[in-house]
Amino acid sequence: MDIREALKERILILDGGMGTCIQQTGLEYDGNNDALPMTHPDVISGIHKAYVDAGADIISTCSFSANAVSQEGYGMQDRIREMNIAAASVARRAADSCQDRKVWVMGSMGPTSKSLFIAEMMMDESETLTFESLRDAYSVQADALLEGGVDGFLVETVTDQRNAQAALEAIAAVQARRSTSLPVMLSASIMNTSGCIMTGMPVSDLYSQFADYGLMSFGLNCSFGAKELYPFIQEISSYVKCATSIYPNAGLPTANGYEEHPCDTAGYLEKMAADGLVNIAGGCCGTTPEHIREVARHLKGIAPRKY
Repeated sequence: MDIREALKERILILDGGMGTCIQQTGLEYDGNNDALPMTHPDVISGIHKAYVDAGADIISTCSFSANAVSQEGYGMQDRIREMNIAAASVARRAADSCQDRKVWVMGSMGPTSKSLFIAEMMMDESETLTFESLRDAYSVQADALLEGGVDGFLVETVTDQRNAQAALEAIAAVQARRSTSLPVMLSASIMNTSGCIMTGMPVSDLYSQFADYGLMSFGLNCSFGAKELYPFIQEISSYVKCATSIYPNAGLPTANGYEEHPCDTAGYLEKMAADGLVNIAGGCCGTTPEHIREVARHLKGIAPRKY
């Protein structure tokens, strides 16, 4: 079944935090999560399978920062293609290992380590980041994810509208060149209770800017916990013409990290779902397969938001 058709029938469950699970393995490495599908595919595969077993309908590739801009800090900017193909392939195998239901793989594309909005605003002649160079970096990533077998793209944790535009244009160009039309999810991260992303743009304006890109879904991730995000997803659901997505952190961070219990996260998401606000739900920072298992259990049987 096409994921776009499935969204009309039920709320789809997205996976949870990748970095959280990597940290829990005790693996010693340089902190570059996106290299792990190449160097430790068994670790990443195990995490994907744990989310699938917990009830995730959608798993996202371990490729959040697998672009030339972000990987320059690790000296791995020349291995982007290999990195993304590995990430997509590992996730694809984990999804296809589920025998009793369809699990979709979305290629994760994060905001990069640099803000194009700020670079353009500063007009620093020494700054090499341009819209064209960023779009090219995203193009390499998107093309490799597609080759690796993803079912669509997840442009996530959007904090800069210019970065998001570069990513969406890159995806569109790659899909046109390969004669495909895979779905695209766009998920923003707000900085405070004003409901704006890092550049100061309101989420509503962000959606308006990209509404004509044929998005499968639009929503929020990271930011805060689900309880705090309720009014924002309520507002978003009132104006978006596509599916809505929400995958919050495990509560607000404390001195000991994210400590919200799985049943609490699930309970807050259940209220959103029961109020008809949600089509896709999962977790971000601090969430684990246990959180996703509870989310899947709490949201089972609740009708998706109509759009």
